[in-house]
Amino acid sequence: MTNKHAVLEAAEAFQSATEQLADILPNGFHERGPAGALLAVTGSMIPVLNSIMSVSDVPDAEEIRLLCEKAEPHVQQLPWSIRLRGEAGEKITALAARHGLSTQLRQPFMLLSLEDGREDGRELGKPGPESVTVRPLDDDEHETFAAVLGTAFGAPPVIISSLYTPHVLGQPFVKAYVAEADGTPAAAGLAIVTEKHVGLANIGTLPEHRRRGVGRAIVEAILRDARAAGAHTAYLHSSDEALPLFEQAGFRTEESWVVFTA
Repeated sequence: MTNKHAVLEAAEAFQSATEQLADILPNGFHERGPAGALLAVTGSMIPVLNSIMSVSDVPDAEEIRLLCEKAEPHVQQLPWSIRLRGEAGEKITALAARHGLSTQLRQPFMLLSLEDGREDGRELGKPGPESVTVRPLDDDEHETFAAVLGTAFGAPPVIISSLYTPHVLGQPFVKAYVAEADGTPAAAGLAIVTEKHVGLANIGTLPEHRRRGVGRAIVEAILRDARAAGAHTAYLHSSDEALPLFEQAGFRTEESWVVFTA
């Protein structure tokens, strides 16, 4: 498999995971465009979780326009976005602006092969700091998950808990993790396994525990469990601030996606 094919497969797995998440939410909505782009609305107050997503090398402007029209009744009170793997071009840029999405951002899309257990000489799943333990969270621990991530990202925990409910965290393709330092929650993260891929999301560490290997311990636990479950590739979208963490874990930036938000 060429690297280009691996990136496309990971992008399609991410799109499928987003679709599955919208499908299991009581107020979720999803619809595919004629060329395969996805409109997925979760009801979250996070713009990228209510989005039109195209994983094509060349996004179809007409398809994006049709999905924008479909999105209108579902995102009237919600922040939303357009996410493109390929370049936007003038037509889509103008279309996004007409819908109030005038801010254009770039998101690194990172991959890591899990097939041989190593990437650039780094062993996957090695233990973290001795004082840190990482464990999967039960679905009824959603408030712990929300509290840790809310503090880590400076957001009200209700934004997290309203999306990652016990029902969502109880799904077989979703697994939430918490890292505890000396028995106290210090970081949390999420794994979504679909189509032999694992997507990492919401990796957040409390400010007082940063730069101590706690976030890395979460990442390594997710990779170890995903590889044991049969996943062959891990992927994620990273912020600029988190890039060093994921690069140290062996991830490499393969592409830069375009995101339009308000």
